[in-house]
Amino acid sequence: MKINHFLQLISLFLCLLWSSLATASPLTAAEAQKWANEKGQEIIRILTSPDSEEKTAKLDEIATNDIDLAHAARFVMGKYWKQMNDEQKERYLAVFNDYVRISYQSLDLTLKEGSVRFTIDKAVQNGDKVDVFCTVFIKDIETNVTKDASGGIKAVFVVVKNNDRIQVRDLKIEESSLLIAYRQRFYKMIHEDSDDEIDWFLDDLETIVQDNTVSDE
Repeated sequence: MKINHFLQLISLFLCLLWSSLATASPLTAAEAQKWANEKGQEIIRILTSPDSEEKTAKLDEIATNDIDLAHAARFVMGKYWKQMNDEQKERYLAVFNDYVRISYQSLDLTLKEGSVRFTIDKAVQNGDKVDVFCTVFIKDIETNVTKDASGGIKAVFVVVKNNDRIQVRDLKIEESSLLIAYRQRFYKMIHEDSDDEIDWFLDDLETIVQDNTVSDE
């Protein structure tokens, strides 16, 4: 498995685990560490399932229950969120839901059993959030060689509790935030491709969703 494929896989993890916009309640480091380990193992089991239909259904179920689309959508829009009127915001939030769905459905979701493992190294309290530090190891099953001999790929899940539910607020890979990466992608689409016209940007986003949805049918 190539590193680029792994980064896509981690992007999927983030999509499936984004947090809720509701007011956060206290979360302990021990709770966050236990949850991160269990949720990571669950997703790996899903991705190694040979039943593609069951795999898609389970991933959709996790996405429906665990993604905070409102929080993610507002964050990646950044300064442009304040420039949008109510109608544009409603339209954007609706299409963003589908954009997230096609983002993970377009990935190669085939994962060979034993090709990926991870360790939870530590959990550090950070106000009402907990930073869960992980190391991910990738093995080429055919050659039995573990990639990145330097010690695995470092990732940090920023975890919160909302309405008694533990969820991820952000994910950083080698100190790079995926939420920031999504924001940079959208800023480019708005400024360079749409001349700062929000409606044009929304048209493009809807076209991306429609084209990918049609291809899946």
